Amino acid sequence: MSDTSYPLVSIGVPVFNGEKSLENAIECLLEQDYPNLEIIISDNASTDATQNICEKYSRNESRIKYFRTEENLGAIWNFNHVFELSTGKYFMWAAHDDLRESSFVSSCVDKLEQHPDAVLCQAHTANYIEGNDEVLYVANLDSFDNEISLSERYRETLKCFPATAIYGVYRSSAVHKTQLYQNCIATDLAFIQELSMYGQFIQVPRVLFKYYARKEWNTVEQDFYFFIGKKYKPWWYLPFVVLFFNHWNRIASSQNSIRTKILLFGVLVNHEISRIAFRATLKFTGLICPGNMKESMGHAIYMRWMHNPNIKIVNTGLYMERVIKPMLRWWA
Repeated sequence: MSDTSYPLVSIGVPVFNGEKSLENAIECLLEQDYPNLEIIISDNASTDATQNICEKYSRNESRIKYFRTEENLGAIWNFNHVFELSTGKYFMWAAHDDLRESSFVSSCVDKLEQHPDAVLCQAHTANYIEGNDEVLYVANLDSFDNEISLSERYRETLKCFPATAIYGVYRSSAVHKTQLYQNCIATDLAFIQELSMYGQFIQVPRVLFKYYARKEWNTVEQDFYFFIGKKYKPWWYLPFVVLFFNHWNRIASSQNSIRTKILLFGVLVNHEISRIAFRATLKFTGLICPGNMKESMGHAIYMRWMHNPNIKIVNTGLYMERVIKPMLRWWA
């Protein structure tokens, strides 16, 4: 079978100052055993050696298309840009520090070809912290495996979608129905929640993807600069409020019936009210909890009410420091 007999898969690589890991990421994509790929690299005005690395690969590899802007326009613009430049039946975002097994693309495409109603396929993902070779946790899409209704799937994305699954393989026709990424923090998850209105999420039940998270969580100001490309966050910018209205607008603009939209509005409002009430209770509990009991009680509360069932913890101690404590906000 010729290469062109396989559906074209477009891989978008939005990058800014990725010299430390970019070569390994590109090599990983070139080693995919899927034969019909285009790799679109969009360099968002990098100031390191990223441009030299990309130009070297694009000269020697016809599957690579390299684009560069002379002004940093933010990650949101760059993620959208690589999709807008794509032409494949399927699409995948790849960060400049991600590593995938050679069968990642072929395994996901095979699943999508078998399930024409599915809009996203992801493999199990081993998650690491930058600079640490120990697996922190393994993410999956187990709770999406069953045929669930549109509203149930939307609710599940609000509660239990693992963020690293955004780096799976998408059906491009479904992505075209969405508003892609918008100018708000956590827009990647808002995009996923919108995408869930158009089809099922499926998975390859094998670890084929390694994701490396940065050592420290970003501040709101850092996230604002990363996503939007502006160094100073306006004083009035409240991320959770902006994100809520982004969700609301995506539902209102979706290709659904009025009845379905009303149902989804109800799911969204109920989720937000429950989350606000829980956060208030959690904050009060942290204030009255004795210091010597905070870790044990915090761990118990997290596992009972906050833990994503699609995340299988591997390193409990590291997970406590990296995930549970920042989420509880009981510690300075």
